[in-house]
Amino acid sequence: RHFKPACPPPETAPDTMAEAGNSANSIEIKIEFAPEDKLQATTACCCCLCSFYTETPDCMGVQAENECLCCVNQVSCKCCQFLEETRTLMQSTSHGKCIDLTSGDFICYDAQSEFIMCFCLKGAMTQNCCVGDLPKHCQGKGNMFCIDCRWAIPPSDETVPFGIAICGKPLYPADFKAGSMK
Repeated sequence: RHFKPACPPPETAPDTMAEAGNSANSIEIKIEFAPEDKLQATTACCCCLCSFYTETPDCMGVQAENECLCCVNQVSCKCCQFLEETRTLMQSTSHGKCIDLTSGDFICYDAQSEFIMCFCLKGAMTQNCCVGDLPKHCQGKGNMFCIDCRWAIPPSDETVPFGIAICGKPLYPADFKAGSMK
């Protein structure tokens, strides 16, 4: 099988990345966050939680989504994917715009990429600033291999609650419940 690029070639590219995001040819990121009940030894510091996530093969890669002020980024990358479709040292497709006024709309930064590397790594990413609806919160979560991190400013019960804990032992408040302590 051949790697099928997700972004249209430049001669058929839509006028704006917003249109590219709505087209069938845009890159879709499928992020699989670690389930909270699988997190271990959570350490919390005010608005940030860090835990161990050791479920294999699920923890083998990078899964993340972050948004703050006017910027959003998403990445999903799995390693140890020894499949027929990953039999290449490097193959990638990308599309990006930076400080672009060609469509009549101002695009500060917008980029998408899909990649296969080192015969076993497969992933995709998107990044943008000042494109479309702005994020309503500053927050993020994801894992890099066995480390899972979640953050939110300000902290809240819906995102990351305020608390302090070390390796799954709540310190403040005494009944703090988040990550592996739920």
